[in-house]
Amino acid sequence: MRKVLGFLFIFVLAYSLIGCESTDKKSNKFAVDPNPIIEDAIKNKKFLILIFESENCRYCEKLHKEVLSQPDFKEKKIKNNVNIAIIDVNGDRMVIDPETKEKMEESALALVYKVTGYPTIVVFDPKDNFKVLFYQPGFIPKKDFINILDYLGSGCYEKIKFDKYIEKGKQC
Repeated sequence: MRKVLGFLFIFVLAYSLIGCESTDKKSNKFAVDPNPIIEDAIKNKKFLILIFESENCRYCEKLHKEVLSQPDFKEKKIKNNVNIAIIDVNGDRMVIDPETKEKMEESALALVYKVTGYPTIVVFDPKDNFKVLFYQPGFIPKKDFINILDYLGSGCYEKIKFDKYIEKGKQC
């Protein structure tokens, strides 16, 4: 009886693992090619934000659901002349590095920018040949992310630090 139960347990375990693997659907979070977004930012001197994500990152999902997909956030992004591209840290698509303008695999780009956690938000300055302005590891609530967009769009980032900008009521 023990052998039968042991065999049954192994069979059920193996079947459930195989079943999960075969029915697991890959998400569409990396369906949008980041290159046209990066190229548009470079060509039109827009701020560029690269968001480095992994496939199963729950904080990345939260960022998409609670921030990036929200209409008021999208409006602020447009108003403040900001492009946002999503980069798969394990991806093999060839993407443009905003600083060097060279193409490399997404996973290599993540290494270049020393991405170790997800999401990692990297902001590039169009006025300084797309050099990195700052990194922000982790999830950012919508209100704070909108404040960052306003900080960039107002030009205050050239004059004062972000915390002072917020302390002054979003004034330079």
